[in-house]
Amino acid sequence: MSNVSESVISEVLTRVFQTLWHTACRHHLLAWLAFLAPWIILRQFGIVILGLALMVLHFWWLRKRLVKNWSSWANADFPELEDSMQLLVQSEVQAQAQQQNRQENQITQNSALAALQAQRVLKRLPQVLHPAACRHFIQRHLSFSRLCLACSWIAAALSILLPIWMPSLLAMNQSMPAAASTKPASKLDLNASLTMHVVPPTYTGLASIDSAPKELQVPENSLVTWCIQADQNFEKLPTLSLSHGQEIRFTKTQSSLDQDKVKDKAIDKTKLCASWQASETVFWHWSGDAGKSRTVLKVLLDQAPQIDIEQPSELLQILAADTRQVKIALRIADDYKINQATMHMTLARGSGENIRFSDRELPIPQGKNPQIRQWDKTWTLTELGMEPGDELYFFVRATDNADKNPHITRSATYTLRLPAPEAQAEETSALPMLAKPESLRSQRQIIIDTEQLLADMKANPKMNPNLIRSRSETIAGDQGTLRRRYGRFLGEESSLFGDDEHAEGHSADDGHDHGDAAPQNLAAQYGHAHDQEENATLFDEATKKILRRALVAMWDAEKALRAISPATALAPENKALEAIKQLQQADRIYLHKAAFTPPAIKEDKRLTGDVLDLKNTQKQQDAAQQIVPEGIQNLLRALQSENPLPALWTTTARTWFAAHLTKEEQRLAAQAAILDVESGCAPCRPVLAGWIRQAIPQAELILQGRSEFQAIRESGFEQAWKKIKPSPRSSSSKPEVQR
Repeated sequence: MSNVSESVISEVLTRVFQTLWHTACRHHLLAWLAFLAPWIILRQFGIVILGLALMVLHFWWLRKRLVKNWSSWANADFPELEDSMQLLVQSEVQAQAQQQNRQENQITQNSALAALQAQRVLKRLPQVLHPAACRHFIQRHLSFSRLCLACSWIAAALSILLPIWMPSLLAMNQSMPAAASTKPASKLDLNASLTMHVVPPTYTGLASIDSAPKELQVPENSLVTWCIQADQNFEKLPTLSLSHGQEIRFTKTQSSLDQDKVKDKAIDKTKLCASWQASETVFWHWSGDAGKSRTVLKVLLDQAPQIDIEQPSELLQILAADTRQVKIALRIADDYKINQATMHMTLARGSGENIRFSDRELPIPQGKNPQIRQWDKTWTLTELGMEPGDELYFFVRATDNADKNPHITRSATYTLRLPAPEAQAEETSALPMLAKPESLRSQRQIIIDTEQLLADMKANPKMNPNLIRSRSETIAGDQGTLRRRYGRFLGEESSLFGDDEHAEGHSADDGHDHGDAAPQNLAAQYGHAHDQEENATLFDEATKKILRRALVAMWDAEKALRAISPATALAPENKALEAIKQLQQADRIYLHKAAFTPPAIKEDKRLTGDVLDLKNTQKQQDAAQQIVPEGIQNLLRALQSENPLPALWTTTARTWFAAHLTKEEQRLAAQAAILDVESGCAPCRPVLAGWIRQAIPQAELILQGRSEFQAIRESGFEQAWKKIKPSPRSSSSKPEVQR
């Protein structure tokens, strides 16, 4: 474009913008006059001056917004401009840059097509943005808010009317107390006169509490009393309702429970009071409250003492051989007071069946704080009475100071083991005796280890599974070793003709000389045994039965321990111990060796095919257990429909929630749903049904049917056999016919 064309563009754009700006000023000036008119009439000149200052800021913001957006608004409102207003604005900016920087090369590089489009839009612009279009343009994009005008006029009207209404309102308020004095007490006054008095149990050491009706936290077994003035007029005595269904009536005389447990002068005998011993978290409301507001009373349950054994850190601690001192550190904490705390020690000494136990009990000293007992002591082995080869078992028991049922807590059992010095080798011993290896534990020690494992698992439910598996497998290994040792008396793990493993490891042509065979090996090669291995020990039959019973019990115990079921292994371990005690009194006798001869089968039973006396094992799937009572099922069906609810449904629902909802928040929400439905809230029925379903416990999953023994049914083979099999009468008459 030429310089003349660029000046024309600038002149046209300036003229159009001035037209839009003047239109916007006229529009907003009239609006501001309407906004300030009521305050000018009321002669509120302070508000008028503030409004003029706001008007100046508003016009500055208005011009800034118009300069920034008027070209894009024009493209959006007028299709005749063909979205080309930016070309005109860009041409104007380039013209100003040319005048400042004299960069003629940039101007000559403009596109000829863009210049042609700018000339076309320039010709249409005055025709499109005529005065009427400008007014419509401003009203669309920069209109004054009518809400501001309405607020201004409403505020002015209130400033006129309030001084007129205020004297009458004050006079009405002054006359209300006199009128209210002649009427009975309102619901609001009754609710304001209600007070609460809480007396905690004596053993807690807490002071009584007087409070207005609000959410409180009280200790368990506290006596909570609600009182109102007794001189007020009541049509009937008010009642207090608790969320678990209990209703308490306000009375002038206290109940026998209150007279025995509450001897506090803070409760005035001239008041109507209702008392309740706090046993669980509830919410309450009373008949004097018109709004039926529900206030939560949270009951803090008395917690059992917490025992923390800091040292030793592991349940089983093996001491070094040169250990001289052992440190035991523990800490006991309770929410109110620790009444008694003791440490129980058991010292085990000896091995095999000659093990001996000695017990003693030590009190844990009390410190300045009755809620905490902390004991840290370093013991010498002499004080503990330990010698090499001994084991010390100890646990801590603590009791709190609750009145009726004190909580008793017992810690896990910890073991301190001081290993014995290594025994001399059997080759160095000159005594011709069969010494039991030190690693072989007796049956009584195996039982003690199993009971110790069960006690530790019960005391520490979060015990490491790998540790449980390791200890159980260790006990199983000891049981297996002992079983094989006793099994030698029945010929187990032995060979009549010596060791055959060497002969199996080499073939006849292995390439080296074995030398002359011993006579017993020749008998093993060319002969065979006619007796049993059990008979090689020269025990009588009664002793063998006892020994077999002991081995079977040991095997059952070992299987249970391998399966990580120490509780199941305890019974067979005790059976094995009883059998071993009987074996200690048995005598060895000579028994003739003879092969086993099975008894002959009776001829009348042979080839008969009679299977009527046999039993068949059939597995049947158990029927699904009914985990939802019939009353709950009927209540659910009634809640899902519009039918009336069953009789005593509130008691059924509250009992169901108390038994199956353990969290306090869930139980309170479910009890609130019961009250809502009881008051006639139809939309609350699905909510109550949802809480009932949530309280349904998970059904037991039956993966495999249980075995049941039933008599076998008559099969097709039996039916055919009955037809073919001759009867005794027919067999006796048949020879007579042949004659």
